[in-house]
Amino acid sequence: MNHYNYKGTSYTVKELSEMSGIAPATLRDRLRRGYSVEQAIRMVTTSDSVEQFNEASHWEDWIGMPISDLYQIYWKWCMSNEYTPTPIQGFSRHLFALNPWLKTVPNKRGNKSFRVIRKRD
Repeated sequence: MNHYNYKGTSYTVKELSEMSGIAPATLRDRLRRGYSVEQAIRMVTTSDSVEQFNEASHWEDWIGMPISDLYQIYWKWCMSNEYTPTPIQGFSRHLFALNPWLKTVPNKRGNKSFRVIRKRD
């Protein structure tokens, strides 16, 4: 059975899971992928990553931006902050639930259709 050092003490994955509330399989996967114990525990659920991104960003900057562009910013933010990104549909749904004063509207540029973020009237 593997033991991992966390804050100067040796723990099993099961013990780390009980301490952190993260499923053992999730922790084991993160550790296999090369994350340190601290990083594996610090990574949050996908909905929490949207909330953290929302708090770290300024919604005013999103006005006029295609939702796909904002998702790319969010994805890069998740990677640099060791969060697990949620898929774009869940990201969009959760983000607009957190910011009910925003909406998306269809837009078209050339042959490409996309949705742009706007403030509700």
